[in-house]
Amino acid sequence: MLSPLDLEVIDLAIEIEDGKVVNTKSSGNRLRGYEKVFIGKNPKELYSIIPRVLSTCAQSHVFAYAKASMNLSENTSKILETMVILEIIESHIRHPYTYWFPYIGGREYDFPSGDKFKKISFISKQIRNLMERIGGKWPSVDYFNIGKKIQIEQNEINKIREMWEKETLGMGVEDFLEVEEIEELKGDLSLFKKIPYFISGLNKYLTVGFPFNGDLNYSKIQDNGIEVKYDGELVEVGPLAQALTFDKMVRKLHEKIGPSPMLRELSRMKIVAYLLNQLNEINEETDGFSIRGDGVGIVESIRGSLIHDVKIDSNIKGYKIIQPTTFNASPKGALEKAVNGIPVSDPKNPWEISLAVSSLDSCFVTEVRIFEKGSLMSKKRIGGFC
Repeated sequence: MLSPLDLEVIDLAIEIEDGKVVNTKSSGNRLRGYEKVFIGKNPKELYSIIPRVLSTCAQSHVFAYAKASMNLSENTSKILETMVILEIIESHIRHPYTYWFPYIGGREYDFPSGDKFKKISFISKQIRNLMERIGGKWPSVDYFNIGKKIQIEQNEINKIREMWEKETLGMGVEDFLEVEEIEELKGDLSLFKKIPYFISGLNKYLTVGFPFNGDLNYSKIQDNGIEVKYDGELVEVGPLAQALTFDKMVRKLHEKIGPSPMLRELSRMKIVAYLLNQLNEINEETDGFSIRGDGVGIVESIRGSLIHDVKIDSNIKGYKIIQPTTFNASPKGALEKAVNGIPVSDPKNPWEISLAVSSLDSCFVTEVRIFEKGSLMSKKRIGGFC
């Protein structure tokens, strides 16, 4: 019998032969159906409960619920979009400093004690401060109340942008968005030049509209619990799928060489740059919402396509969530393919696997077990921080 802790873990078994991954097996996302706790709740109050239950990507979950069930003014929609953008940026800027640079950089990149992580954490704190000014203290959804005045000035956004340019990019955001070759990377991102471009991935993608205003043929979703397909196929969702919709470098490398863990991580940085350009000052007064009724809400979150299917009578009568990890961790899906075929120099210290698994950044911790000739060589838990 699975314990609650087991349910929060995706299990990934990896077999190595002759210094290369030859087989992988994912358990899939075993934490399904928890949203049934919302059934019977007042739909006018559920927005404040959702982030308490779904603390990972909380603003994206609130956004999806709002789009599924509410009538929203242009004002409120703008605020919701801003919160999702800030949530994505705050997570993505920390990601390489948590999961990648400690393996490929010097002592200053140690996590969490290194100077580099401390500097990026300071930027992260400034972003969270903006989110609290918009939505109040966690769970930060005060923007649904009527009459709250919200003011974020452009120079505050520019300051965050300038700090990230200095600490991570080594160039301006606009220049970074024009970069098309790995050799052109500067700043901390030049560390990517030190590692091979492992070619691994599913090579089939889904986005539901990046950053917003997308569309989804919900009837094409085949949800079998552990396995979720779109239009009959397993798909990868997340930063690589998102960046392929707008970025020249990501498209070029993907077409020329193929998908890879590095390309996913670079996609996160391209997304930060792209979304910083979408952020604008806010000077609004909130005007509330009304409940519209049943609906499907979609959003591209930190980890990819997120779907909320809501049924409403006087109270919530049905609720179903498909998280990005449910797509990616499906057996024989994106998580398995992201690791298949990559070289492993030391099965007892498989840093290459750490990079590959973290490049998909599951919503939950992934417990990785590495085998060689039938023997367990090592195991580690990856994820759960950003």
